[in-house]
Amino acid sequence: MEKLYDIFITGDETDYFHYVSPTSYQKIAEAANYHNVKRMGLEMHRMMAELNATWMTASMHLEICEDIYEAGPAEVYVEPMMVNRVLLTQCLEIRRDGRPIARCEINTLCVDVRTRKVIRPETVLEHFGIPVIQGAGSMERLTMPEDMERIEAICVRYSDCDLNQHLRAYRYTDYVCDAAEYWSGAERKKGRHLYIEYMGECQAKQILELYKKDEGTGGTYVKGVRDDGRESFKAYFVVE
Repeated sequence: MEKLYDIFITGDETDYFHYVSPTSYQKIAEAANYHNVKRMGLEMHRMMAELNATWMTASMHLEICEDIYEAGPAEVYVEPMMVNRVLLTQCLEIRRDGRPIARCEINTLCVDVRTRKVIRPETVLEHFGIPVIQGAGSMERLTMPEDMERIEAICVRYSDCDLNQHLRAYRYTDYVCDAAEYWSGAERKKGRHLYIEYMGECQAKQILELYKKDEGTGGTYVKGVRDDGRESFKAYFVVE
């Protein structure tokens, strides 16, 4: 893996249990992914101007390797980006003192800004003269249980949305953690794996209905359904 840059994890990136939160790790990974894409020459504003194209996060797998609760320096490492069918896959590792504290795989989808039709990543890479590296396949798809319980409805705010005017990818992580009752009670819990698939973008003022089902072995399924009936995301969160 190649070192991308140094970061400093601050105290306000810790959560209710004083651990660096799953959301904070995803923010770090998303920022690193965006930086690396831009470094390769795939800057989003240029893509919009020349190809009417933009990047959207399609899925993510976060693995928390070590429970970190102290502010301090860390480093972000990346592997070469791979093309997996219609996805551009980036694997990242966050390290402290040479030890991996979190790993994240982010699968990104390129779409037409106006029609939202998928653009194959090879088309974009070749346009900008960037070599295409074929991967062996991306993250497996999640299968949700049928008997999920509706738990709450959330109204998306403008401040929650990104450059594409969609709900930011990491905001879903907070919803999943709350739905899984990760922060509830006095007992300290340890998040270990979080899988999220993003299926339909949410915009400001849309209502997102959340459903969940606990597995009973530390795993919780969570999904979001928009007010038009379309599934927005599905997730699986594993806690010790």
